[in-house]
Amino acid sequence: MNVAALLDDVLQAWRALIRKPGFVLLATLTLSLGVATVTTVFSLIDQALLRPLPFPQPDRLVTIGIESEPGQTVAAPRYLAHVRQMPSVQSAGMIMGWTNNANVAFHGDAEVARALQADKGFLDALALPMAVGRNFNDAENTPGGPQGVIVSHAFWTSHLGADPAVVGKPLLVEGQAVPIVGVLSEYFQWPDPFDIIQNMQLDPATRDLSTNQLMVARLKPGIPIDTAAAQAHTVLNAMMNEGAGASEKQRAYLQRNPPTALALEGSVFAHRSGEALWMFLAAGVCVLAIAGINLASLMLLRALSRTHDSAVRTALGASPLRLGISPVAEGALVGLLGSAAGLAMAWAGLQAFGRLVPAEWMRGQSVGLTATAIVVALLVGVLTAVLAALLGVLRARRANWSRELASGGRTGWGKSATRTSKVLVVAQVAVAVVLLTGAALFARSLQKLEAVPLGFQSTQVTTFTLALIKNRYSEVDAAVAQTERILQRLGRVPGVSAIGASTNLPAGSQLNYSMQLPSGATVDSQYRLASPEFLDVFNVPLLTGRGFEDSDRAGSEPVCLVSTTFASRHLGGDPLGQIVTMPMDGAPDIRMRVVGVVGDVRQFGPDKPAPATVYAPLAQMPADIWALLREFGPLSYAVRMRSNDLGQVEGVLRTALAEVAPQQPIANVQPMQAVVATATAAQRLNLVIIGVFAALALLLASVGLYAVMAVAVAGRSHEFGVRSALGATRKRLVVQILGESGRQVLLGMAIGLALAMAVSGMLQKHLYGVGATDPVAILLVLLALATAALLASVAPALRAAAVQPMQALRND
Repeated sequence: MNVAALLDDVLQAWRALIRKPGFVLLATLTLSLGVATVTTVFSLIDQALLRPLPFPQPDRLVTIGIESEPGQTVAAPRYLAHVRQMPSVQSAGMIMGWTNNANVAFHGDAEVARALQADKGFLDALALPMAVGRNFNDAENTPGGPQGVIVSHAFWTSHLGADPAVVGKPLLVEGQAVPIVGVLSEYFQWPDPFDIIQNMQLDPATRDLSTNQLMVARLKPGIPIDTAAAQAHTVLNAMMNEGAGASEKQRAYLQRNPPTALALEGSVFAHRSGEALWMFLAAGVCVLAIAGINLASLMLLRALSRTHDSAVRTALGASPLRLGISPVAEGALVGLLGSAAGLAMAWAGLQAFGRLVPAEWMRGQSVGLTATAIVVALLVGVLTAVLAALLGVLRARRANWSRELASGGRTGWGKSATRTSKVLVVAQVAVAVVLLTGAALFARSLQKLEAVPLGFQSTQVTTFTLALIKNRYSEVDAAVAQTERILQRLGRVPGVSAIGASTNLPAGSQLNYSMQLPSGATVDSQYRLASPEFLDVFNVPLLTGRGFEDSDRAGSEPVCLVSTTFASRHLGGDPLGQIVTMPMDGAPDIRMRVVGVVGDVRQFGPDKPAPATVYAPLAQMPADIWALLREFGPLSYAVRMRSNDLGQVEGVLRTALAEVAPQQPIANVQPMQAVVATATAAQRLNLVIIGVFAALALLLASVGLYAVMAVAVAGRSHEFGVRSALGATRKRLVVQILGESGRQVLLGMAIGLALAMAVSGMLQKHLYGVGATDPVAILLVLLALATAALLASVAPALRAAAVQPMQALRND
């Protein structure tokens, strides 16, 4: 075939399409919604899961330790020396499993920085060159050696002016001048955002078995991960059984959670986001499927409108290939336009909803469109549109050209178009049901979660954290005295009705500690140190006994409050006066007398039971606990104020604090309601993403149902005219069309519900208090779709009833 003729056909098809701006706009908008949803999610997946880590030979990087959860390991300092001796390991290092706050000062400005603690081996294993400076050296890696700090590339750029000369200069960290030894590469990625890395000086002979760290190792070339996992299992089990000082409890824990080696990408990065993102992608594909069905309906209607023209061209000798060029060319143009519009929508969506995506999902990088996602969007858009156009071509091949020429283009496609329309109706209703059911289940789950009482009130409470500068408050007495001065000063701020400090807020953090009961048994519990008014700030009720008093200080009898769960589970009968013992390492155990019982608090969120909790007076803080808090956890403050203006409240608090604690920065200033919201953040993200996709699905399904019914009515106009000529009333024709539409919609609903039940297992773990067969959710979905189907079918039904009998008779 002549290429010039084909190109001429393409150009003519595009010119003809442009002369139909309404059709182009509708088709482009329909396709763009589907492309936007898939592109948005694929861009997140590309950033979070598909891109290789930026480290050299990332396939050789593993984490080694105890598999505490499926796909995730933790490690203890005692493991490191043994792992480094494994034949499969080239280098290995440790990093803390979380960031902590660090008070830093530079150019006279003080603020709270996010700090990671790691040893020299951690960066050696990653093997990514520094942007400026060096890794920690052997002296800085030795206990008692000099301190050093490595800053992130973002911190170096934003706070230090990207000046290479900062290497070797001091950064004031916790009141101590610590030299900056290096700046990380801009390509360095870690799921927890941080500003600085402090050197972790581990003793090679340590017997510490507390699993608060991650161990990252680089395997030797050619060593498979399975080999490293087998060696880790052997070496670490032998260590625990050959004089490592492990308790029976620690050995039992190791038996339940055997040592292993896992790929770094999966264990540190992908496990945080993979399942949810794939679920979002499945929802996006559902929206794309509905958009594709709708586009196919539009293309079918477009093909139906030019049936007579195709019949004339066939009579003049045009081949099927020539007839197919025009619709395929139109589909390609719609695909390009829809892809471009979809990319714009995806970019806008990522800008609007990107802040909802947890930072740890994105490896510390900002959310945005990726080059791969752009290519995928173009391919998906064009392919979907071309396939939709081919449907019209296939339908056209079944047309009766002789009859079409004889009728002058007034017959339509009859049964062929009708059968296709029915299939399209059933398909898009089924897909819409799946998406709408997921959104309804997430909405019901969130409703159930938010109805669960947490045991405290969060309204009009502002919280912040404050980590006292370590070098100034190394002793517990000085720390307690400073904390009390801060509370007294903030208590005089106008509008403050209550203020308190504690090691932990009622939600969002935890401090585990084993307690010994009067029976001698040891139980795990949550441990809280709190000032006398702390529980009053949150209206946690005192159920029996008394609360903390100013006389509960160091030197007086140690006392404690216990939660209802702790009292009922561990202190049967009357808990008041019973003794709860707090075991201490290297110091006498602390025997605390129970003086009160307070209400339960759901510390871990509404979907988790309230833990057994012991509260102790902040003024009776043990020295060992203060040493722990100095390293890992700042104190949390809570202020109940009449004002809801966070900006005003923060300014007032900072001004008052500067009077009693100059150069002491505070962090995480936020309403307690925001802290509480983090407990349901995953559910909210699921609802927002799936809900938006479901809304698009309902919109597309409504428009698509109308388009499909319009195709069906247009294809059967001759039939309706004949029925009208034979005496069928308008009402009867309307009822007939609505009945046929209803049967197709019901079939689609049945198929969709079956599909929704089939995939319910993927959703169940994300739900709370509802099952996949929740009747309220299903009823809402069916009502929404039934209403949409009715509205979409009314106009085509009225159009069918308006066909004039004489038109049908003339066609005969």
